[in-house]
Amino acid sequence: MGRLVVAGALGLMLLGCDLPRDPEETESLVRENQVIRLGWVSGAEPDPAADATLARLSDRTGARIERRDDESEALLSQLEKGELDLVYGHFAQNSPWATLVHFGDAEGWEEKPPKDLQVPRFAMRNGENGWIMTVAEAGE
Repeated sequence: MGRLVVAGALGLMLLGCDLPRDPEETESLVRENQVIRLGWVSGAEPDPAADATLARLSDRTGARIERRDDESEALLSQLEKGELDLVYGHFAQNSPWATLVHFGDAEGWEEKPPKDLQVPRFAMRNGENGWIMTVAEAGE
């Protein structure tokens, strides 16, 4: 009986939560503005898996892709400041930027590559967990 009460209380608490959260409302703004502000690292080779992820992401959000090319440092800085929604490039999981932005899974890889290997992946703002999940689901 005690477990049932605890489970019920936990369920009521979760109803009040809006998980996963986007403190900066990235996903809501993408859907509202119908634009995904994409930073593309200059010289990053297109990847069929990444292209497919972008197409599915565009379909699921009803947003068009607005691409901006630049160097990785500039784009990741703009991402961190909220001036971009997504950055595509070839990044290592152990990049110094990994503490400032979220690097998604390696596009087109079945297994996790070594952390020091630069592979095609998307970067998103840290803490924007709803948006991070939306991008990850588009990549599946």
